[in-house]
Amino acid sequence: MQIEAKFKLELLQKEFEGERNVFESKIASFESQVKEQSARISSLGEQIEKSYVQVQAIAVKAVEGSAAKPVMFSAPQQKQE
Repeated sequence: MQIEAKFKLELLQKEFEGERNVFESKIASFESQVKEQSARISSLGEQIEKSYVQVQAIAVKAVEGSAAKPVMFSAPQQKQE
């Protein structure tokens, strides 16, 4: 009876160790993903800032370009009957 209990205990300990190793591997994988995603978020934030600056520059050029063009109005034409 004692041998059987000892065998069950060793089996449970090995099972526990195996599960712990699986969970530790999952944790390491999740930590790696978090690190990669944080770097990606940072990169995307920088791209957004650069895009915003470019959009502002384009808007300024568009406003300056439209202000520089003379507006020409044509006189209303009379109907010929």
